[in-house]
Amino acid sequence: MEKISKINSLGRIIYRPMEDTDIPIMIELGAAMHAESAFRHLDYDREKCFSLCVKYLVNPDWCFSYCAYEGDELVGMFMGYLSRYYFGNDLLANDILWYVKKERRGSMVGIRLLNAFRNWAKERGANEVCIGVSTALDVDRTHGLLSRMGFNHVGGTFKEALKKC
Repeated sequence: MEKISKINSLGRIIYRPMEDTDIPIMIELGAAMHAESAFRHLDYDREKCFSLCVKYLVNPDWCFSYCAYEGDELVGMFMGYLSRYYFGNDLLANDILWYVKKERRGSMVGIRLLNAFRNWAKERGANEVCIGVSTALDVDRTHGLLSRMGFNHVGGTFKEALKKC
């Protein structure tokens, strides 16, 4: 399910499922995301991230992981999973990670990664796709984009720090 889309005369963006060789690169891009996010005061454990990526790699029917590359550079990534609602048996598709490098935000990279996730979820019979916006990165722009793409804003995340960092 490889898609290629021309972005400019300098190169192409290639969208594809994560492979084992992507994991170290994704972990480093994840560290960059962590450093600029609302989670920056919390621990970032590369080994735990590695284990999570392996879990996603070996469970493609329940776990989604996609990369966007421009040449050899990872410019975006998306990870999500299927689960059943706690109150019933319908399938729900949730994201855990949707990140695009700063210089690619506002381009089609994030949209195409999200659409790949939506298509994957539909193919597996999910009833809904839920996208969280919890990193505090470009919140208003992300809300606007999701609204334009047909998502409804149905709640929010409230946090309270229990430890001083």
